[in-house]
Amino acid sequence: MLKRILHSFDVPITRKQIWKKVRQKIGNIPQFSIDWDDLTDRFIEPIIWVVDHFSDSLGKIFVSLVWLLIMFVVGVAYWIGLSFYWNISAELTIALVIFGHWILLNVVFHYYMALITPPGLPPDAEKVPHIKARCKKCQSVKPERTHHCSICRTCILRMDHHCPWLNNCVGHFNHRYFFLFMAFVVLGMIFLFIFGAPVIVHELSISDASEPIGYPVFHNGSHLLPKQVEEVTPPRSRSLRRAVSVTVAILCAGILAALGALVGWHARLISRGETSIENLTNKDDREAKRLEGSTFVNPYDCGSYENWRIFLGLSEGRTWRCVFFPSIHPPKGDGISWYFKNDLTHVSYK
Repeated sequence: MLKRILHSFDVPITRKQIWKKVRQKIGNIPQFSIDWDDLTDRFIEPIIWVVDHFSDSLGKIFVSLVWLLIMFVVGVAYWIGLSFYWNISAELTIALVIFGHWILLNVVFHYYMALITPPGLPPDAEKVPHIKARCKKCQSVKPERTHHCSICRTCILRMDHHCPWLNNCVGHFNHRYFFLFMAFVVLGMIFLFIFGAPVIVHELSISDASEPIGYPVFHNGSHLLPKQVEEVTPPRSRSLRRAVSVTVAILCAGILAALGALVGWHARLISRGETSIENLTNKDDREAKRLEGSTFVNPYDCGSYENWRIFLGLSEGRTWRCVFFPSIHPPKGDGISWYFKNDLTHVSYK
């Protein structure tokens, strides 16, 4: 390009004039503006198409992966961790097994219940004649806090989101199971990191070269006889144990980071009396109120303590035992009728 510019001049020119001409040529090139919204839509469209057409199949695959992952981690804990701690202390091993199985029981129970529990569907219009709102997509009645799921193709009561790992929506009736499943998984990952670290260090510190060649013997007075010793792990098996231990550690680190952040996010929403969808809509309302010089008030926010009691279903004499141990009690309310924060002095849900 520089040569072409030079040939366009009939008289000698300075370097400054050359670069001035270059800038003029570049300036004549038409400038194309990028529509980022359109570009984003084009990028997301294939993803949405895959989700819409294969969500059911993908959901089943994700659910199978969760069960396989649970069995893999538990199996490795039995195979490597149990023998390690048993050689240290039988009492400590029994205590760890009891605590670990308490976590495992809660993980399996809450995941299974989140899978099989319907999130909540709106009733027939005849049963709630006072509700006039209708969904534009499925034409069902639309009580407050109800939203339409494009994957399930129906409205969900107090919908939070559609979870592919459950192959189900998270709504009014299974939200507690979903949250407690994640919470106990995070607790399990912390448990495995604390008591699995010595196991991994032990597995990685054992050297193959340190094993003696041959086997020990003893003299019985006339002959040398093989001495009975504890079985030594072959080098090939030891390499497999190391690889599996490191794999589990990496998996647990990823799960702890992802679910730890998700548990913290949902705990914040629960404390504010919001779902994930409501958080997005309330964010705009909060900003609008801030610009007006006022404060946004969430009508479903009853205070952190009461919000947690409502979410966990701690009513009708139920105690925290229903949280720390498996319980199939339903949530408070029917997901259709709601009391507003400013309606009553003592706020409760129907």
